[in-house]
Amino acid sequence: MIQYYEWLPQLESIEGVSSISNELLAFSFSDIKSYVQRVNPFHNESIGKPHKFDFFLLVNHRVGSATLEIDMEKYELSKPSNMIRLLPGQIVAFNNISPDFDGDVIVMSKSFVESLLVYINGGIPFSFDKKLNAVVNIDEQEKMASIFFKAIHHILTENADNPYKAKIVQHVMMAIIYSSEKISKNEVEKPRTNADILTKEFLALVKEHFREERQLKFYADKMCITPRYLSRVVKECTQFSAADWIERLVVLEARALLKSTNMTVQQISDELNFPSQTFFGKYFKRRVGLSPKEYRRIG
Repeated sequence: MIQYYEWLPQLESIEGVSSISNELLAFSFSDIKSYVQRVNPFHNESIGKPHKFDFFLLVNHRVGSATLEIDMEKYELSKPSNMIRLLPGQIVAFNNISPDFDGDVIVMSKSFVESLLVYINGGIPFSFDKKLNAVVNIDEQEKMASIFFKAIHHILTENADNPYKAKIVQHVMMAIIYSSEKISKNEVEKPRTNADILTKEFLALVKEHFREERQLKFYADKMCITPRYLSRVVKECTQFSAADWIERLVVLEARALLKSTNMTVQQISDELNFPSQTFFGKYFKRRVGLSPKEYRRIG
């Protein structure tokens, strides 16, 4: 089992961050900007590297621009009014952050989200589902989203001694979740061609199996097509070959584990099913230009 860095206690200790004891945190990106610039692991040069987290995260993007990459999918936040939704285990990198970038942030532990599931008897309509888009535009709903986020921050700061504050926050979170249902449904795009469908299926399979399987034949067999046809279709749709996608995800995962965990190089090699640490090291260096140890130290 992968053990991630303990991000929540570190975030909770930052001035401007309000919280419910490692369960839920609320803050504005601007509140921690100076910390982001000054202290690792949120150093400017580090935040653009792939990381993995063990919590749920919602961001109400209000101003500025940035480039966000989640599990190899790139999102250009060229204008505000976006809801960003990150799930535990996703690989995330932030780049090209404009000086005025800001947004309301809510971080939720797995146990807090589980409490929401229990609270509504398991029937949750929200996007805790990797099949839905991680970034959706909320234009008309922006004002309402900002009110909800500010309400949570207010509850945690102005009602800190209220014995029912956890329950109050749960209700506000449910308001955010239910108000996002329509947005999520509207944002789901349907593949337009057979090639789109095959490519989407292939990428989903790669994300599920890349740790154990790096051979193109495995994926082609799963899809009941030939490796040659699969490679051609994926190349036409994405500009990258199917083999490139498998390789990119393996390397991305390795980079994220090197930056987000205390796992040894041998443990990461085992996690990614390489025959030996030496083989993994050569594989990684050939594609990144640095050895795993060098990348962890200076990458």
